[in-house]
Amino acid sequence: MGGMMKNLTTPQAILFGFGLVALAIVSLPFSSQVVTPALASNGVHKIAICDRNGNNCAGVSRGRLRIYDYASH
Repeated sequence: MGGMMKNLTTPQAILFGFGLVALAIVSLPFSSQVVTPALASNGVHKIAICDRNGNNCAGVSRGRLRIYDYASH
């Protein structure tokens, strides 16, 4: 397959890249027909990340997930 590939010059590669971007922009209105939106089926589920015993769980603080290593304390 190595003999079948053609090396592009820099201007050709740039033009090819612009063509791909243009194709992506033009195809945006049709993307909703190809990929359907993902919706929750039964409302929102809250998930807890805990240790094996369910005693020590990760928390959320200032929009960040906080995980503590209780074994080292």
